[in-house]
Amino acid sequence: MKRASTFALGLVLGIAFLAFSRSIGWAINKGFTFTLLSYYTDSPSIKGAALAVEGLMGLIVPPIVGWYSDRIFTRAGRRKPFIIIGGFLAGFSLYMAYLFYSWGFAFEFFLFMISFFYFSMHLYTAPFRALMPDLVGFGERGKASGIITLLEVIGSLTGFILGSILWEINTSYPFIMGAFLIPLASVVTYTTIKEKPLKETQRMAVMKEGLLEYALKMFLEGDTLKFYLAQTFWWMGFEFIGMFFVGIAAQILLGAPTEENIHKITGTAVLLMGIFNIAAMFSALPGGIIYDRIGRKKAILIGDAIFGLSILSGLLATEYMHILIILIIAGLGWGMLLAASYPVIGDLLTKFEREEYNGRYYGVFEASRSLPIVLGGILGGVIVASTGNDYRSLFPASAIIVLLAIPLILWMRHLEE
Repeated sequence: MKRASTFALGLVLGIAFLAFSRSIGWAINKGFTFTLLSYYTDSPSIKGAALAVEGLMGLIVPPIVGWYSDRIFTRAGRRKPFIIIGGFLAGFSLYMAYLFYSWGFAFEFFLFMISFFYFSMHLYTAPFRALMPDLVGFGERGKASGIITLLEVIGSLTGFILGSILWEINTSYPFIMGAFLIPLASVVTYTTIKEKPLKETQRMAVMKEGLLEYALKMFLEGDTLKFYLAQTFWWMGFEFIGMFFVGIAAQILLGAPTEENIHKITGTAVLLMGIFNIAAMFSALPGGIIYDRIGRKKAILIGDAIFGLSILSGLLATEYMHILIILIIAGLGWGMLLAASYPVIGDLLTKFEREEYNGRYYGVFEASRSLPIVLGGILGGVIVASTGNDYRSLFPASAIIVLLAIPLILWMRHLEE
């Protein structure tokens, strides 16, 4: 399928800056919420369940908002109203969650506010994801995804590394940074990107298709289901490590995941996660180029295998350098996997001539990334608790679930067409 070039670097960078700011917010959550929760409880199961609220919001909110962002037509566009509202609410709630902790509010108040942050971020997840395939044509989405993923990873890197530096100066500073940058990026995207209006036939089709018809079509398009399930697997493997990495680092480097050790190791652990993102930064753009030019399946499979096998080697880690090397190799695989997976749904919708439905399909895309947060938080906590608080048990659990995605990608029929 050949189309005229629609690649515009300025447009892609406008979307990428939004990705950058969102990743800062998620990195601050990944890096520091576990430590804040440790103030309230030592139970890995309770902490895992609290962190799993992010996934619960991601399961419910993006599919609903994605559906409505396909069907709502405003002067600003279909996606941008959700982006501006969600960005401001997310920045506000992130900082308020920290204030509730620092003021000594009860656990229920802290949990409510961090949950509201998760809701606000997911209020514009599907519209944000849908913007790229809406505005970038078939055959160039891999390159666009590589650039967006690169900025997304740089955002995570900023959140982890700069966040760890700011944390050591004052524990409120990472949250202030996120509260400023998340709304700022929403404003930049809102003011600089112009959405394309739908053709009248597309508009009528979007308004006519009901939820049941949409669900049936998605099930008939078997490749989308295979991809969603594969993505669920590799994100669950990531969450097993990402959600509990501070506890993993405390156990390997300090001998035990006590509250004192967790607080002591937080800066180092967040810095290590930053290094993981540096590695991912270097492989994101090559992953997108491989997707466009060499093979869509190849890019995904290479990234998945590198990530899964390197995580499995975490069982052998006994010191700082071991963890560092493992995270660098895993990061290279993860960056390629992210860049290669983002354009898949958009390209499948192009093949099925359903590009006007990007919002709802990318809503389910995000749900398949969020279900692992629910399962990862709960199951990860259960795995750790059932092995006598041995956080290293998460390494083989993560690797197995990541590598289960490989046969699903191999069985996709239309991805290379």
